[in-house]
Amino acid sequence: MKTSIFDTFKLTNQLTGKAKRQRKIIKIIGGNKIPEQRTKVEISRIIGTENKQSWKNSYSGVYDDIEKVLLPQKIIEEEGRIPLKRGPRLLQNEGTGYYKLTKIGTLLLFCIEDSKVEIDFTEFTHNQDLGKELNLLYRISPTLCFLLLEKYTSTMCMKREEIIPITLEKINKITDVLYCNLKFIKSILSCNKENQEKMLQILSHIYSKH
Repeated sequence: MKTSIFDTFKLTNQLTGKAKRQRKIIKIIGGNKIPEQRTKVEISRIIGTENKQSWKNSYSGVYDDIEKVLLPQKIIEEEGRIPLKRGPRLLQNEGTGYYKLTKIGTLLLFCIEDSKVEIDFTEFTHNQDLGKELNLLYRISPTLCFLLLEKYTSTMCMKREEIIPITLEKINKITDVLYCNLKFIKSILSCNKENQEKMLQILSHIYSKH
């Protein structure tokens, strides 16, 4: 994987411009059902409008991200072509491509949309039991499931390793996050109901001040 969607500046820990643009491209492609809104020009137009710029200023970056990163890394794929009404006859006949997310792209969309995208994890694992367990975790605690998968995908991207299929061996590479959360959950479950309620009140108070 060579995607930049998790890249941040070292000093500020904020997402880089390239990371924001690639995330936006994935969101646009994954969130629009109309083919005409999933071409390079229309994606550039949407991003340009949000940035209060001409679409032409966004096009080169969008073109490079799609052609050099998202397509080669199988995050998106061409779904079809739309005929052009203007330009050279050859280009009119060939048309312009529009895109859709692959399974990898769908999983990345889940991780950058903060669990707003519902997916069936059995489609992303060879081990059906693992997929069912992830589905159950998502139903019980969407936030915890998002945290796990976001850390998993970002680690795989940083290590330049394949995201799919999701395996226990790969998940074990983020044991620091798993251990911290597992220890926290066990500590709450080990308390009596009165202390559980007190702990939740404390956490709610801390969160409200965040």
